[in-house]
Amino acid sequence: MKKSFSETGYIVLRNAISKHLIKDIQSEIYNLLEINEDNQNKKYLKFCDLVNNLKISEFECMKPIFEYIFYKGLIEKMLLEKKFYNSIVNLLGKDLSFCNDYSLTLISPNKNSPKKNYLFKDWHQEIWSGASPSTIQIWTPLIHKDSNYGQIELMEESHKWGHIPHMYRKPTLLPKKYKTKTLNLKY
Repeated sequence: MKKSFSETGYIVLRNAISKHLIKDIQSEIYNLLEINEDNQNKKYLKFCDLVNNLKISEFECMKPIFEYIFYKGLIEKMLLEKKFYNSIVNLLGKDLSFCNDYSLTLISPNKNSPKKNYLFKDWHQEIWSGASPSTIQIWTPLIHKDSNYGQIELMEESHKWGHIPHMYRKPTLLPKKYKTKTLNLKY
């Protein structure tokens, strides 16, 4: 795993977070947003309707959700899931530290462009937004209808390029040839 991480710049962990915990997180999000439907599909559609008609920014919408699931101990439970925890310890060692910042991202089905949704980004490096070289970003879908939506696409081995020149959080110079990978993430 260490070799894969150092070569590609990422690892994919499948089935690292239990379905039960994902359902608990979804349930807490739906409860906080007062989405009281019996059918999961109806809950999802109501969630999409809510986020597509926001009167506030995506950040203002996501901040209390993140704070709430953090307060409920669900972020900690996710980080301590056996497969997840063991993989991170394998990469970093046992002297782990946890950085709590507001990083729950909302990608709305009708706002799939950087012009419509600030959190839907062009190619970028996380370091541009304040992450350090020793920060590991974690990406997992929490609420989505299918695996074609809300996916992350990565430039393989881009971590080996060093700092990419940019302006307004958009790259101004990329190599002529690069390889991308779209991850087929599920809950």
